[in-house]
Amino acid sequence: MHKLRILARAEMVLARIKFQRTGFQVALFAVAALFALVGLALLNLAAYHALVPRLGQALAALAVGGANLLLAAIAVTIALKARPGKADEKMALEIRDLASDEIRKDFDEVRDDISRISDEIAGIRAGIGSVHEAVPGGVRSVVGLANSVRRKLDDTD
Repeated sequence: MHKLRILARAEMVLARIKFQRTGFQVALFAVAALFALVGLALLNLAAYHALVPRLGQALAALAVGGANLLLAAIAVTIALKARPGKADEKMALEIRDLASDEIRKDFDEVRDDISRISDEIAGIRAGIGSVHEAVPGGVRSVVGLANSVRRKLDDTD
Protein backbone atom coordinates (compact mmCIF):
# COMPACT_ATOMS: atom_id res chain seq x y z
CA MET A 1 0.00 0.00 0.00
CA HIS A 2 2.90 2.32 0.78
CA LYS A 3 4.28 1.86 -2.71
CA LEU A 4 0.92 2.73 -4.26
CA ARG A 5 0.86 5.93 -2.21
CA ILE A 6 4.36 6.82 -3.45
CA LEU A 7 3.29 6.14 -7.02
CA ALA A 8 0.19 8.32 -6.62
CA ARG A 9 2.22 11.18 -5.12
CA ALA A 10 4.80 11.00 -7.92
CA GLU A 11 2.00 11.15 -10.49
CA MET A 12 0.49 14.18 -8.73
CA VAL A 13 3.85 15.98 -8.69
CA LEU A 14 4.35 15.23 -12.38
CA ALA A 15 0.87 16.50 -13.20
CA ARG A 16 1.49 19.71 -11.20
CA ILE A 17 4.83 20.33 -12.95
CA LYS A 18 3.31 19.76 -16.37
CA PHE A 19 0.38 22.03 -15.48
CA GLN A 20 2.74 24.81 -14.36
CA ARG A 21 4.81 24.52 -17.54
CA THR A 22 1.71 24.54 -19.71
CA GLY A 23 0.27 27.51 -17.81
CA PHE A 24 3.49 29.48 -18.26
CA GLN A 25 3.54 28.71 -21.99
CA VAL A 26 -0.13 29.63 -22.37
CA ALA A 27 0.48 32.97 -20.61
CA LEU A 28 3.40 33.80 -22.90
CA PHE A 29 1.39 32.77 -25.97
CA ALA A 30 -1.42 35.05 -24.77
CA VAL A 31 1.04 37.95 -24.41
CA ALA A 32 2.42 37.19 -27.86
CA ALA A 33 -1.10 37.10 -29.29
CA LEU A 34 -1.89 40.46 -27.67
CA PHE A 35 1.26 42.04 -29.12
CA ALA A 36 0.52 40.46 -32.48
CA LEU A 37 -3.02 41.87 -32.48
CA VAL A 38 -1.82 45.31 -31.47
CA GLY A 39 0.92 45.06 -34.07
CA LEU A 40 -1.53 44.00 -36.72
CA ALA A 41 -3.89 46.84 -35.81
CA LEU A 42 -1.05 49.35 -35.96
CA LEU A 43 0.28 47.90 -39.20
CA ASN A 44 -3.18 48.26 -40.64
CA LEU A 45 -3.24 51.81 -39.38
CA ALA A 46 0.24 52.35 -40.83
CA ALA A 47 -0.81 50.99 -44.20
CA TYR A 48 -3.74 53.33 -44.12
CA HIS A 49 -1.59 56.27 -43.19
CA ALA A 50 0.97 55.26 -45.81
CA LEU A 51 -1.65 56.01 -48.37
CA VAL A 52 -2.16 59.40 -46.87
CA PRO A 53 -0.01 61.99 -48.61
CA ARG A 54 1.86 62.90 -45.53
CA LEU A 55 4.23 60.09 -44.50
CA GLY A 56 4.97 61.32 -40.98
CA GLN A 57 1.98 59.70 -39.27
CA ALA A 58 2.32 56.45 -41.24
CA LEU A 59 5.98 55.96 -40.43
CA ALA A 60 5.30 56.45 -36.74
CA ALA A 61 2.48 53.90 -36.77
CA LEU A 62 4.64 51.51 -38.83
CA ALA A 63 7.49 51.73 -36.34
CA VAL A 64 5.20 51.04 -33.36
CA GLY A 65 3.54 48.12 -35.18
CA GLY A 66 6.92 46.64 -36.10
CA ALA A 67 8.07 46.91 -32.50
CA ASN A 68 4.93 45.10 -31.31
CA LEU A 69 5.52 42.28 -33.80
CA LEU A 70 9.13 42.01 -32.66
CA LEU A 71 7.97 41.73 -29.03
CA ALA A 72 5.45 39.05 -30.03
CA ALA A 73 8.20 37.06 -31.74
CA ILE A 74 10.40 37.31 -28.64
CA ALA A 75 7.54 36.14 -26.38
CA VAL A 76 6.80 33.16 -28.66
CA THR A 77 10.48 32.19 -28.68
CA ILE A 78 10.64 32.31 -24.88
CA ALA A 79 7.42 30.29 -24.58
CA LEU A 80 8.75 27.57 -26.87
CA LYS A 81 12.01 27.29 -24.94
CA ALA A 82 10.50 27.48 -21.44
CA ARG A 83 11.14 24.33 -19.38
CA PRO A 84 10.64 25.28 -15.72
CA GLY A 85 11.18 22.56 -13.12
CA LYS A 86 13.07 20.14 -15.39
CA ALA A 87 15.09 18.69 -12.47
CA ASP A 88 11.94 18.26 -10.35
CA GLU A 89 10.18 16.53 -13.21
CA LYS A 90 13.12 14.16 -13.72
CA MET A 91 13.18 13.29 -10.02
CA ALA A 92 9.43 12.68 -9.95
CA LEU A 93 9.71 10.45 -13.03
CA GLU A 94 12.45 8.42 -11.34
CA ILE A 95 10.35 8.02 -8.18
CA ARG A 96 7.32 6.99 -10.23
CA ASP A 97 9.35 4.46 -12.21
CA LEU A 98 10.89 3.05 -9.02
CA ALA A 99 7.48 2.70 -7.37
CA SER A 100 6.06 1.08 -10.52
CA ASP A 101 8.92 -1.43 -10.61
CA GLU A 102 8.43 -2.29 -6.94
CA ILE A 103 4.70 -2.75 -7.40
CA ARG A 104 5.34 -4.92 -10.46
CA LYS A 105 7.73 -7.07 -8.39
CA ASP A 106 5.11 -7.39 -5.64
CA PHE A 107 2.49 -8.48 -8.17
CA ASP A 108 4.92 -11.02 -9.62
CA GLU A 109 5.55 -12.42 -6.13
CA VAL A 110 1.81 -12.67 -5.46
CA ARG A 111 1.28 -14.37 -8.83
CA ASP A 112 4.07 -16.86 -8.04
CA ASP A 113 2.58 -17.51 -4.58
CA ILE A 114 -0.85 -18.12 -6.09
CA SER A 115 0.67 -20.48 -8.65
CA ARG A 116 2.52 -22.37 -5.90
CA ILE A 117 -0.63 -22.61 -3.76
CA SER A 118 -2.60 -23.81 -6.77
CA ASP A 119 0.00 -26.52 -7.40
CA GLU A 120 -0.15 -27.54 -3.73
CA ILE A 121 -3.95 -27.72 -3.84
CA ALA A 122 -3.73 -29.88 -6.97
CA GLY A 123 -1.32 -32.17 -5.09
CA ILE A 124 -3.67 -32.37 -2.11
CA ARG A 125 -6.59 -33.21 -4.41
CA ALA A 126 -4.56 -35.93 -6.07
CA GLY A 127 -3.68 -37.34 -2.64
CA ILE A 128 -7.28 -37.26 -1.49
CA GLY A 129 -8.35 -38.92 -4.73
CA SER A 130 -5.92 -41.80 -4.24
CA VAL A 131 -7.01 -42.21 -0.61
CA HIS A 132 -10.66 -42.11 -1.71
CA GLU A 133 -10.03 -44.87 -4.25
CA ALA A 134 -8.23 -47.06 -1.69
CA VAL A 135 -10.72 -46.60 1.16
CA PRO A 136 -14.23 -47.31 -0.24
CA GLY A 137 -14.28 -50.95 0.83
CA GLY A 138 -12.88 -50.15 4.26
CA VAL A 139 -15.32 -47.30 4.72
CA ARG A 140 -18.24 -49.57 3.84
CA SER A 141 -17.05 -52.04 6.46
CA VAL A 142 -16.74 -49.32 9.12
CA VAL A 143 -20.16 -47.89 8.22
CA GLY A 144 -21.68 -51.37 8.32
CA LEU A 145 -20.11 -52.04 11.70
CA ALA A 146 -21.36 -48.70 13.04
CA ASN A 147 -24.89 -49.48 11.84
CA SER A 148 -24.77 -52.90 13.52
CA VAL A 149 -23.64 -51.34 16.81
CA ARG A 150 -26.40 -48.73 16.56
CA ARG A 151 -29.06 -51.37 15.94
CA LYS A 152 -27.85 -53.42 18.89
CA LEU A 153 -27.99 -50.37 21.09
CA ASP A 154 -31.50 -49.52 19.83
CA ASP A 155 -32.64 -53.10 20.54
CA THR A 156 -31.39 -53.02 24.12
CA ASP A 157 -33.37 -49.90 24.90
